[in-house]
Amino acid sequence: MDEIQQAQQGLDAARQRLADAVHDARAQGRTWSEIGEALGMSKQAAYKRFGKPVDPATGEQITARRTGDVGAITEEVFRCAASGDLDRLEGLMHPRTAEELPQEVVAETWHRVLTEVGALERCEGTRVETPDGTVVEDEEPLLGIAVGATTLVCEAGTLLGRVAVDQDLRVVGILIVPPDHGPLPF
Repeated sequence: MDEIQQAQQGLDAARQRLADAVHDARAQGRTWSEIGEALGMSKQAAYKRFGKPVDPATGEQITARRTGDVGAITEEVFRCAASGDLDRLEGLMHPRTAEELPQEVVAETWHRVLTEVGALERCEGTRVETPDGTVVEDEEPLLGIAVGATTLVCEAGTLLGRVAVDQDLRVVGILIVPPDHGPLPF
């Protein structure tokens, strides 16, 4: 168990060193594009992970949140749709999203899923990403929208499921597409 604890401490220290290095680079005038390139990600992904925006109305720093719950919310969205628990699903949504994506539309969409690939058996490979597709490590801090991405394993095929989640962990978008779908909106 000591080795596990030491490895976790090393990982935490490495994450802090990286965050410090990014903040030092910004203080030296480096752009988010340069930082993103050094990290192998887009400038938006780098900013969402390491940025420190300030709310102009309050002057307070907007804090990043941990991403751990995004994967669980993603899987819950698809379990609710599959089981027909649309009231529970609506409760996970931002109120505006619930208006724009009423229960009837969700039910109709899931009906199409059933006719194409059958009943949902499980979610597989669930991960958290930025909207541009950059994978975020478990519990990494992230600003703004996070996307839960999962493979929907159904009885006769698979689909990709994506759930956009806002800073308050409310669902702001749901997407279900075939695995070979081209560019995604989020």
